[in-house]
Amino acid sequence: MTGWFLGIMKRHLVLLLAVLASCPYGAYAAPDKTLLAAREAIISPSISPQDALLKYSVAIKRTNAAPMAAEYAYALAYAGVPEAALYNIDRALISEPLNPEIRFYLSEILNAFGLAAAAEVSGPVPAWLKTPPELPALDVSAPEGDFEKASASINPLMAQRRYAQASVLFDRLCEKLPDSARCHAGYAIALEKLGAYKTAAAQAKKNLDLSQPPERRSVAEAYIASLEKRPPFKYSTTARKPLKGRYLAFLGGSFNRADGNTTHAFSARAGKFVSERLDIAANAAMNGGSPVTDYNGLTIGASSRYNEPLSFAPVNGTLAAKIERVPAPDKNLTFLISPGLSYFMKDSSIDLFWDVALAGTYSGSVTMSLGYTVYFGGGK
Repeated sequence: MTGWFLGIMKRHLVLLLAVLASCPYGAYAAPDKTLLAAREAIISPSISPQDALLKYSVAIKRTNAAPMAAEYAYALAYAGVPEAALYNIDRALISEPLNPEIRFYLSEILNAFGLAAAAEVSGPVPAWLKTPPELPALDVSAPEGDFEKASASINPLMAQRRYAQASVLFDRLCEKLPDSARCHAGYAIALEKLGAYKTAAAQAKKNLDLSQPPERRSVAEAYIASLEKRPPFKYSTTARKPLKGRYLAFLGGSFNRADGNTTHAFSARAGKFVSERLDIAANAAMNGGSPVTDYNGLTIGASSRYNEPLSFAPVNGTLAAKIERVPAPDKNLTFLISPGLSYFMKDSSIDLFWDVALAGTYSGSVTMSLGYTVYFGGGK
């Protein structure tokens, strides 16, 4: 690589960092001090729940770890903010449904809403909490209208796997419509998804008692028998590690069809997370398939990608800035913005993204790529 190219890369790296600096939530800040302050506040009898929540609102901006979202939900419940507490506990459960810490916060929040399922889904008290403060009684209004209208507002929550909020709304709806067999059936399914099998069976029995057609009774009886045979819900002891401090390795590729020609690129990326949301990496790709050989060959560059959980789906939205040297007769240096989606698993993710070239030979082009990333090394 020539000295000229290195000089250009350095100048564009300044631009890349400026773009990333506009990312919200203080991506480079460490969460340790703010989280410690928030925890000290919530267990202190001299600090109000509202002041403790203010400290948590700062800490949550520095990480997208699921246990932190659950802890924030607990702080919201402690401060008497029911809707936001349900939203955030569901957000945590979508990411790590078997995490015992998240299950503890779920149990406390459901108990504050008066749900019998609370005891069935509980996990051990987190070590830092010691003596948990008592949450105030929480409530939300039952959806308006008859069952058809009311359930239309709960069904999207079920589709989005927001089972905690759906369970609370079904609970309130069944109190308003105690003779609705379908309400108790829906409530049973929501509780089942949370792992509260005994409580779900109790609601399914209410559905059975209110059901008249033989075929519906037969289905209800089979469902109850299935719930009663299930063993108690088991938690995981191997929750996903935080991303901060971990290394990543990505492999992927893309194919494009234009002007009767099919071009392709096989790409790789290796780097490290500097925060829970932001990573930096080196990129490389091998391009081929173009009838003009000058456009085939090696692409090299640098990138940084930011990730943020989406509230409406169990994936993270991502945004990257990239600087790359691409094979071309001229204008070899290109700058790209790359939005995408990542489905995170324990130590890996499936990634889909679109590279939008803002400068260089391919300026204005959009390339879609699909790949797989593995994460390794210890988080911190």
